[in-house]
Amino acid sequence: MAANFLISLILFSLLSFSSFSLSDNSISKAVEIVSNSGFVSLALTLEFGSKNLIPHSEYLTIFTPSNSSFSSSGQRSLSLLKFHFSPQSLTPQFLKSLPFNSKIPTLSPPHTLLVTSPPSRCDQDTISLNGVKVNVGSMIYDDGWLRIFGIEKFFDPNFGASPRPNLDCVASPRDDDEEEDDDDGSMSFDAAIEEMKDKGYSIMASFLEMQLGMIKEPALLTVFAPPDEKMEGYFRNFTDYSVVFLRHVVPCLMPWPVLIRLDYPTTVPTFLEGYKITVSLRQDKEALLVNKVVIVEDVYADDWLAVLGIGDVLPAMPAPEPKPSSQRRRSVVNAAVLKALVGFSFLVMFELSLDLSIFS
Repeated sequence: MAANFLISLILFSLLSFSSFSLSDNSISKAVEIVSNSGFVSLALTLEFGSKNLIPHSEYLTIFTPSNSSFSSSGQRSLSLLKFHFSPQSLTPQFLKSLPFNSKIPTLSPPHTLLVTSPPSRCDQDTISLNGVKVNVGSMIYDDGWLRIFGIEKFFDPNFGASPRPNLDCVASPRDDDEEEDDDDGSMSFDAAIEEMKDKGYSIMASFLEMQLGMIKEPALLTVFAPPDEKMEGYFRNFTDYSVVFLRHVVPCLMPWPVLIRLDYPTTVPTFLEGYKITVSLRQDKEALLVNKVVIVEDVYADDWLAVLGIGDVLPAMPAPEPKPSSQRRRSVVNAAVLKALVGFSFLVMFELSLDLSIFS
């Protein structure tokens, strides 16, 4: 409680310099609701702020970590605390509508929050800001101008400048004491397949089940899954199934939190020999692309498998140019020889004309 009280005083000092105001009724209601929701540190801040907490303004949005996050992280700097306050009216609908890489102003200029959520194909209860999950499905408090959202941990103001992660593209050794997914020690796709089917990626889920099934050796995989409506009617014969599936599977672990921090463009191989994918930032910087196809949602992730929904089937490799026949090669060679002979003859005639002009 002592740690919470100290943090509360720090937050109070922050808010007392703000230009906002809350009525006594608003304060009492916010304190009660926020405290009952497990955000005691913020509740104490609002309570101790009293009438001088926030004088006058239109809107304020607060993103607050849980009470345990405050306690475990110790005393936070004033600039970091300001980073969790935005002088805007940020409703859940507005936050969910913001495209990838959008900026949200904070009370700690020039720092802004970056939207790091993929452009989802359906409504979500959470979004991502600076790589941190924000629960927008149910706000902690909302009285029309003050809105409070819960987040899983503190935001990192240096998110964009943080060291880039190294892609993990090797086998992941399993600890002998680690609990196996199945009795025979194999790794199951069941959870991923169920999630893929629920979100409209049933065809790729079936491929995952049929072609990879159960792998006995530890592996790292990422599946870029096109939606069912893009896959239906795409195949002409049986061999297409394997080719299409393999070019969408990468032998690396590339979940969404890793993708949003890569140096773009980043190119990695796939399970289809000779086919590579390149992750890049779209020209308007509002979406991530894989081989120029938009990544639309984060479908599933665990310690060894990531599934990302994409907007369309990845384009096939361009067909190799046909090699010239022996007759065509001879024709090309003959043409080159003839051109060389003509050039040589012209040079000889030119030198001969110079010699004749001298003697004349």
